[in-house]
Amino acid sequence: MQPVLLIAWNFVRTQWLVVTVMSAYLLGMTGLFSFHLQFAETALFLQWHSLYVFFLAMTLAVSAIQAEKKSRRIVAVLSKGIHRGQYLAGLLCGCGVIIGIFWLLIGGSMLVLVRQAGHSVGGLSVIVLALFCCCLAASAVALFYSVFLHPLLASAASAVTLLLPFILQPAGWPVPGEIFPLFAAGNLLLRFQLSAVREASIIALVAVVWVIVFVAAGTLAFNRRDVTISPE
Repeated sequence: MQPVLLIAWNFVRTQWLVVTVMSAYLLGMTGLFSFHLQFAETALFLQWHSLYVFFLAMTLAVSAIQAEKKSRRIVAVLSKGIHRGQYLAGLLCGCGVIIGIFWLLIGGSMLVLVRQAGHSVGGLSVIVLALFCCCLAASAVALFYSVFLHPLLASAASAVTLLLPFILQPAGWPVPGEIFPLFAAGNLLLRFQLSAVREASIIALVAVVWVIVFVAAGTLAFNRRDVTISPE
């Protein structure tokens, strides 16, 4: 467990600028939305910034391994006898910490905005937790593809995997959207019902399953890769 935490901390430390800029932005937007606030604007705040964090979750993970290879840090870390599964878990935990900071800020902002609009916060905490799990699933998918693909190709493959129902359902393919956490979360955000605790809980559980599956698959693929070779 300690190697995983150390790898996670090192990853977070290298992303301090992203954390600082995004945190300042979220706090500033909270102040902006608080003027002439209506309940519909709180929905817009959550929908808008959920998209940002989903994108950041994927972007952070998809470039992590390549950055580690370029700096040669990955070779130094794995040479100390750390299992490659632990290495991936550490990177994912690092992404989770950064995403968690953003969702704590968004959740706190939503708490202020919803109360200021005169509404009950309802199941806001469960919805925020579900969205956090969806972002973690996006990071896990991006990490999996980044093990054996160039970051640009990994980004495209991750986006297609995560958003597959948006692509296939309009074409008439009956893909069950409930098993795709980002698709289900998108539907939840569009309705924006703070009482949808059960639905949010199911989305969170599905997202956790995605994390487990893609981390396991990523570990299997990573065990077969030469980490001294850049994916470029």
